[in-house]
Amino acid sequence: MVNTSTTPLIAHRLTRVEINVDCGEAFGLWEGGPDEELMPMIDAANIACGGHAGDPVIMRRAVALAKKYGVKVGAHPGFPDKAGFGRRRLDMSAEQAYAEMLFQVGALKAFLDEADVPLNHIKPHGMWYIMMQNNEDVNDAAMRAIAHFKVPVYGLPNTLHESGAKKYGIPFIPEAFVDVNYTTEGVLLGVPGSRKMSPEEIYVATRSLGKEGLVPSVHHVPVDVGVRGKPFTLCLHSDFKGCRENVAAARRAVDEVNKELYSESL
Repeated sequence: MVNTSTTPLIAHRLTRVEINVDCGEAFGLWEGGPDEELMPMIDAANIACGGHAGDPVIMRRAVALAKKYGVKVGAHPGFPDKAGFGRRRLDMSAEQAYAEMLFQVGALKAFLDEADVPLNHIKPHGMWYIMMQNNEDVNDAAMRAIAHFKVPVYGLPNTLHESGAKKYGIPFIPEAFVDVNYTTEGVLLGVPGSRKMSPEEIYVATRSLGKEGLVPSVHHVPVDVGVRGKPFTLCLHSDFKGCRENVAAARRAVDEVNKELYSESL
């Protein structure tokens, strides 16, 4: 069940399972995902900030769409690599990474301020997010910049995402994935290395995450990703073919889980 208010609220903790989707991932004449079709089905939109995707016009439009549907807005900064869609490894110094994070999130914040919409959270994109789960230097530079905005960060439990947030006093929102895979050790692979998940597989995986905290790994082995027994936010990707069906399947499962486990918060 999504927020029906026209003014999204900042959530420093979750009381139910939510769905977040990456939005605004277009550039100039290059089309991105079907944002307006997805917005009614989601709780939070991670809006690209001009690094891996997005430009000023698209960012502003995405903010307006989120406000229209009462969807919370997070910044989705990515490696400045549009050709690789932020999914290639990029080496930056700590100074560059810190400044890039401030630059991208600050740009989105300007459009949010104009629309009178609060910045709800920050969630790095693609390879930046992947590297932050186990690279201390990459994580520290990013978290120092994220702390400046005084909003929660979405991240993977029991990784440097969580401990890095704690180090800088950043509220941490646990996140899990069902349209990309984890290794059998619980390390997120991201899009490179994952197998394609069907809507039915996404529905089953989402139910399993919500009820048992388990999700099938890339090798189909159930793996605990640190969200057992507590609310979390579930990420899906708008640039995948079939994303509408994927999000609809996840929405159905999330609504069932919330009704069964967190009905008092609905």
